[in-house]
Order: sequence, then structure tokens, then C-alpha cells
Amino acid sequence: MEKVLGYVRVSTETQAEKGYGKDVQENAIKEYCKQNGLELVEVFRDLGVSGTLIERDGLTEVLAAVSEGEVKTVVVMNTSRLWREDNAKVMIKRQLMKANAEVKSVEQRTYSIYDKDPNDFLINGMMELLDQYDRLSINMKLAKGRRQKAKGGVKACGNAPIGYKWKHEGVDKPIIIIDEEKSPIVKEIFKSYLEHKSLLKVQRHLKEKGYKSQQGKDFSTMAIRNILTNRFYLGELKHSDLNVSGQHEPLINRITFGKVGAQLQKNKRKEV
Repeated sequence: MEKVLGYVRVSTETQAEKGYGKDVQENAIKEYCKQNGLELVEVFRDLGVSGTLIERDGLTEVLAAVSEGEVKTVVVMNTSRLWREDNAKVMIKRQLMKANAEVKSVEQRTYSIYDKDPNDFLINGMMELLDQYDRLSINMKLAKGRRQKAKGGVKACGNAPIGYKWKHEGVDKPIIIIDEEKSPIVKEIFKSYLEHKSLLKVQRHLKEKGYKSQQGKDFSTMAIRNILTNRFYLGELKHSDLNVSGQHEPLINRITFGKVGAQLQKNKRKEV
């Protein structure tokens, strides 16, 4: 026997006079279930609440029940008990469809939230917009969180530059720490460039030493340049338009970084 949930809504005393009183709706739902071999598990109620509102205690409970439980069918006397306006209809149908739920109506025997009707084009379009809004809203919250972390000098996410690694154990939140295994490679790159004053010579030197990139490959000259110009190794953090002092430990001192930068500029002028 299929299990179902009931939902009753009465907004005013006048509705009771028009045949939509609480007891009338509940009795109609019970009789419908009896006639159709359905097991009515529970009836949720919103009394004195307008159908134009989305935030209703009874409605919230029934939506939560179909989302989290095994019962996926809601029986109402009429779909007007669920919604009275298109905006409410869109939101409620959207949640029901996300839960793979169905609505059965006592007075609309052939009704299904999955049926096609002339309004579907508009409804579906509104649902797509709401989905896009949800994604945008989530992305904005994540971006705000990353930016707030960056303002405090904390790298928010992503891969740690070679020479560093993420620490997850023993801390409340993941932090960037020096990678004792890889950090000597970074220091060797800066030292070698000051000695050889050539990206190609540094590249050959690293290959002779057997040093590999994060991906386990030989270093390209572009990768070497990116390391030599990455101010993260100075203890700084860049996020979008923000440039702040990071909370991570520097690998390279400012004198060395400055000398390397000057040599890179000098070589660039020669190339021109």
C-alpha cells in the first residue's frame, strides 16, 4: 500500500463557509485515501495562513518530510491549498520536484506537478532562473569568504605553491606550512639564478640535480620564472586586487628576492 502525506491549509473563516474548512479538507483527504488504497501517514496543517506565503510551518514540514523520508506523495483537497500565486507555485513545485515527490488532488483527479500545460514554459523558465540565482548566491558567499580570509593573510583554497603544503591534522582550520621535502628546491632555484643569471642554465641545473615540479615533470623556464616572481615566497598573499602580508612563513628573504627581480629585468632588457 502506497504511503502518503496530507496537507491542509485554511486562511480565513470565510473559506470554511466555502467548503475549505480544516475538518472538511481532512475528511476529504482521508476518504480519498480510503477509496484509492493509500495509507495516510500524517496530515500537516497551516491554519489562518495565506497561500501566497512561502514560509508556512506546515508546508515547511511537509516539504522536509518528502525530501528526507521515503514517503514521496502529498495529498491535498485542491492545489490552491498549496499555492495561490505563480511565485509560490514555482518555489513549491521546485522543491517537490527536487525531492522526486508528487501531488495528488481530491478535486483534480488527473493532476500531476509533472504535467505539461500552457504555463509550463514560464514556470520552467522561472525555475531555471532560481537555480541560477542559487548558484550565484552560493558562489558569492564562497567568494566573500575567500576574500575575508585573504584580508587576514590566509590563503583560502587551491593548491599550495611548491615548497609549501596544506596542514589539515591537529588544527581547527587548514593552514599553509613549509614543505620540508620540497622547500629546498625553491631555495636552490633562487640561489642558482643568482649564480647563473640565466633561466636556461637554471633549468639544466635542476635537471642534473633530478629536481621535479609538483606534477613530477622537469621544470620549464616559464615555471622557473613564475617561482622567481611569486611574492608568496616572501610571505605575501595576493587575492584578486588584494596584496597583504600572509600568515605563512617566508621561504625567501627580501634581499634575495630583490636581487633576482633586478636580474630578471636586466635580462629582459637585453632580450628586447
